[in-house]
Amino acid sequence: MRLEFRVLGPLCARCDGREVELGRPQQRAVLAALLLAPGQLVPTDRLVEGLWGEDDTRWPKDPAGQIGTHVHRLRRALGEPGLLVAAAGGYRLAVPREAVDLFRYEGTVTEAVALRHRDPARAREALAAALGAWQGVRALDGVPGPFAERTRERLAAGRLAVEKTLLDLDLALGRHADAVEPLAWLAAAHPQDEEVHRLHLLALHRCGRTAEALAAYEALRERLDGELGLEPAPAVAELAERIRRGETPVLLLRRLPRPGQLPPDIPDLVGRAGLARRAEQALRAAGGLSVAGGLSVVGDAPVSSVVEGSPVVGLSGPAGCGASALAVHVGHAVQDAFPDGQLYASGGEADAVLAGFLRALGERPAGSAPIGELTAQYRAALAGRRVLVVLDGVADPTPLLPAVPGCAAVVTGAAPETLPAEAVRLTVGPLEPNDAHELLARIVGVERISREPAAVAELAGLCGHLPVLLRTAATRLAARPRWSVADLVRWLAERG
Repeated sequence: MRLEFRVLGPLCARCDGREVELGRPQQRAVLAALLLAPGQLVPTDRLVEGLWGEDDTRWPKDPAGQIGTHVHRLRRALGEPGLLVAAAGGYRLAVPREAVDLFRYEGTVTEAVALRHRDPARAREALAAALGAWQGVRALDGVPGPFAERTRERLAAGRLAVEKTLLDLDLALGRHADAVEPLAWLAAAHPQDEEVHRLHLLALHRCGRTAEALAAYEALRERLDGELGLEPAPAVAELAERIRRGETPVLLLRRLPRPGQLPPDIPDLVGRAGLARRAEQALRAAGGLSVAGGLSVVGDAPVSSVVEGSPVVGLSGPAGCGASALAVHVGHAVQDAFPDGQLYASGGEADAVLAGFLRALGERPAGSAPIGELTAQYRAALAGRRVLVVLDGVADPTPLLPAVPGCAAVVTGAAPETLPAEAVRLTVGPLEPNDAHELLARIVGVERISREPAAVAELAGLCGHLPVLLRTAATRLAARPRWSVADLVRWLAERG
C-alpha cells in the first residue's frame, strides 16, 4: 500500500492514488503535527498545545483523551495496521519522509541553492519544479490550531525566499519578459521588500518599460519615507539612478553576506569533550538529521531519537559552569558545516537582536515592524542557507531560532519552556576533580600546581569545581608568581 501526504496546500492523503477522507478539522491538525515529524515520537502534550495553545484554561475537559480519539479515527481512516502507534506518552506516524511533499520540496530547494552560482540554468529549473509542488497559496490550508499557523508562517517566509531566488535567476539568464509579471505581483504583495522591488525595476527596464520602472521607484521611495522614515536601500537607489541616466544595468546574482560573529574560542576548555561531541553530532545533522523528542542528556547518556530539520541544542547549568564557553567552542568546531555564516548574540531583547541579525544577513529591517514580521523576514533570509545561530543568555530565544532546514542553533541559559520540544538538552555541571586540576595547571603551570595537591583540591572545592571561578582564581595566582596555592586559599577564605 502506497501512502502519500500533501501539506503544501490543503492537507491531503492518498492511498494507492485514492484520496483518504481525513475527517474533521481538529483530526487533520493532529495528523499535520505527526506528518511534520515523520517516524518520530510526538509527545501528547505537544499535540495538545499545537491544537489548543499553551493557555490550559482554553483546553477542553480531557485534552489527552480527545487527542487519543482523533488518533483512533485517523488510524482507521489510513487503514494500515501499525502505521500510527502510541508509545511513551505520545504518538508516532511511521511513514518515510519522502512520502510527505514538504520534505521533497525542501530537499530540491537545498540542492538548487547549492547550484545557484555554478549552474544557474539547472538551479532555476530545480526551483521552478520545487515551487510546482505547492497546491495553492497557503500550507496546511484549513487546518486549525497554533501549530498549523506557525508552520504556515514559516513555510510562507521560505516560499517567498525561493520565489525571489527563482526570479533573480530569471533575470540573470535574460528571462526578464517571463519575470516581470510575477515580480509585479510580488511587489504588490510585499510593498516594503526592497529586493523584490529592485528586481521588478530591472525587469521593467529590460522590457523597455523604463518610465514605469522610474515611477515604481518613486512610489517605493515615497512609501518607505512615509511608513518607515527611510530612504531606499543603496542598491535600489543606485539601480534607479543608472536607469535614469540611460545606462544598461548588469545584474549579477546577489552574493549573500557570510556573517562571522562568534567570539574567540577559549583555548583552555577542559572536561567538556563528551558534551561537545554530542552537541556537535546534533548540529552537524542540520539539513539532514537532528535530535528530537525533547531528549534530556546528562553525563554520558547518548544522543538518540533523531529527525530531520533545524536542530536546537540547549545548554543549561549553574552559574559559572561554563555553558557560554562551551557554546562558543562548539560553534567554532562546526563552522565547516555552516559555510554561510555564524550569528551570535549575548543577552539583549529579541527585536534588537533580530534587527542586528537581519543586517548581518544583508537585509534591512523595518524599524517599526512587530516582532512577528521581523521573525518572518529573518527566516526568509535564512531560507536556502546553512547558518549557525548561537544565543547566549537571550531571555526569549523563540523568535531567534532559525526554524529552516540547513540551519541550527545553540542556546544557553534559556528557560526550558522557551525551547522547542524537539531540542537536545545538555546539562553542563561542575568539573570533575581531575579536570579542575588540569584547568588550574594549564593557566598557572604544571610545576606550581603539582607541588601542592592538597591545597589545589581545597581551592577547587572553594570554587565549587566551576570553570569560571577556577579560571578567575588561576588567573589571580598566575599574576602573583610568589604566591603558593595555599596562599591563595587563605586569601579566598579570609574574604568568605
